[in-house]
Amino acid sequence: MPGSNTCPQCGYNSQGSHGRPIKFYPIELPSSRMSQLLESNNPPLHTERLQLEGFIGDNLEFVTSLQERVSKARAVLNDLLKEQRGVKDMIESCKTIIRPIRKVPEDIVREIFLALWDTEEEGKDSLNKRFTPLVVSQVCRDWRTIALSMSQLWSTITLDFDRHLNELPCQYLLQTYLVRSANRDIILSIRSSRDISKSPVIPALILSAPRWTNISMSIPHNSRHAFSAARGFLHRLNRLSVELTQEDYYMHSTKTLFDAFEYAPLLRSLSLKGIGRSIEQMSLPWSQLTDYTGDDRTSCMDILKRAPEIERASLQCFEDGTHQTLSRQRLRILHVHEVGPTPYVRDSAGGILQLLSCVEFPALESLHMAYAHTHNVLIPKSLMGLTAGSLKSLSIDARSVLSSTAQADFLSLLKTTESLSSLSLSCRFEPNQNKELLTGLNANMNPTVVPRLTSLTIRITNEKPFLQPSFIEMVQSRRYPALACVALESLRLSVPFIVMPANKDALPRWKDICDGDLVTKKESGV
Repeated sequence: MPGSNTCPQCGYNSQGSHGRPIKFYPIELPSSRMSQLLESNNPPLHTERLQLEGFIGDNLEFVTSLQERVSKARAVLNDLLKEQRGVKDMIESCKTIIRPIRKVPEDIVREIFLALWDTEEEGKDSLNKRFTPLVVSQVCRDWRTIALSMSQLWSTITLDFDRHLNELPCQYLLQTYLVRSANRDIILSIRSSRDISKSPVIPALILSAPRWTNISMSIPHNSRHAFSAARGFLHRLNRLSVELTQEDYYMHSTKTLFDAFEYAPLLRSLSLKGIGRSIEQMSLPWSQLTDYTGDDRTSCMDILKRAPEIERASLQCFEDGTHQTLSRQRLRILHVHEVGPTPYVRDSAGGILQLLSCVEFPALESLHMAYAHTHNVLIPKSLMGLTAGSLKSLSIDARSVLSSTAQADFLSLLKTTESLSSLSLSCRFEPNQNKELLTGLNANMNPTVVPRLTSLTIRITNEKPFLQPSFIEMVQSRRYPALACVALESLRLSVPFIVMPANKDALPRWKDICDGDLVTKKESGV
């Protein structure tokens, strides 16, 4: 029959297979007997042996036939898979060709690149392979052309030396960035916890010094002179931030000044950290500065004397017994702080009081006083000369409870600040503490104390601040405008108050305040 050469299961035709069988015929030996023989070492009976040998001989060719069929099926499958891959690749190619991004004009692509660049993680190492300009320049030929033509993308350089032990590839990549940045101003950030004075990257970097406009560096103290080669070439430098680490505080030598930034005619903003005495250890154009931040042990008076044009300052204050008077007409924003004693720094208590008693700031608009120690907080009763007249924002940051004397002095100071609109206080709020201050701020009792106050911020340093009736009364007294004062518009609390059982009658009044629009910021519900 014609169908005798065809497999009844898969339809395989055995013609041309040299007469090999296409069907498997099972052995006639019962399965139970087969299992019995497999589970023992007994020999089969003579008739059984003939059956077994016959089965083996009959099915060897069937196995060969199966191998041929598998080979042919595999060849067909491979052809189909190859054709499938080809069709898929063609579909993807067509999708790529008609992709909308190909229609985006070049100016839009440039804006996209700038947006990606602006959202780059701050402080991310520029030599990282995921640096945004590097990534977009490797997408396609057109994007690469656009990216390489945008010098702005390559002009902000952050170098983290701790991430790169082999610095030769870094040197090559840095030189590539500098070339791509063309003649554009460079914003430079350098970080390292190891000595980089002999790094091959530094000479390549120094060559671009005439284009530096903003520098931020955190390097070991013994690496500072590696940048002396830039001295005299920093014609565009406007902002400078220097942090020196690993300084030996027992070796204060003034023989080797850090003079890399001595000649920088456009330098206006300066931040120093980790430098023992900046005036003695650094040569800087102090007279040009309008913005200064420092935590060194240099006298505040010495810095202010050298910076007559200063407009913003953050100073670490020490009580040094000097009482020279001074006036800084341009300073508008002042942050002064005292620190506790360390192995290298003496206790600075009283430094703020001394400074504000000796220096007049007629244009001062914002004053922040921070006390990082737990000693007695000394607050000035008044500010020198015309300083208090223009003050609009006042902030006091203390870690401990304000003493009765400090509260009284604070109230005396507030009586002189008639233009003050924003007040921030950070301290501990313990039961029956700060009562003098809260009573003094009560507009019903003292309407002439900060009559223009519209914003009050309370930052509480203890974990469980208890709500005091005097605090509620103070807030309620300023909740609505009166003849002598304006209404409080916002009250910000860092943590919710805890209502003591003895003051349960205060809870409805406090809830009424919180349910309104006055309390604009709370960490959690009260």
